[in-house]
Amino acid sequence: MDDEQIQEERYEIVVSGNGDTLWINGNDGLCWARFSKRFGIDVHRNASIQDAASECLYCTHSPAGLDDWAIFRAEVLRHRGAVVPADALKFEE
Repeated sequence: MDDEQIQEERYEIVVSGNGDTLWINGNDGLCWARFSKRFGIDVHRNASIQDAASECLYCTHSPAGLDDWAIFRAEVLRHRGAVVPADALKFEE
């Protein structure tokens, strides 16, 4: 089994029909992270430590753009080891 297959088994990436929101859902059944052009970024803790002061590892609550997309992808990689392709969402230039 190669690294890509292992990654695919750990999580899934789902994009909304209108292309403005992306979720990363873990094989533990939880939403690990969400990027929304309208509502911002949420990168969450593991279920076993969600009783901590905050479930957020990196969260914003305002509209997100292309610069935020790069931050989101870096934070998801850092905290979850999940690789999100740069072209998974489209942005108007």
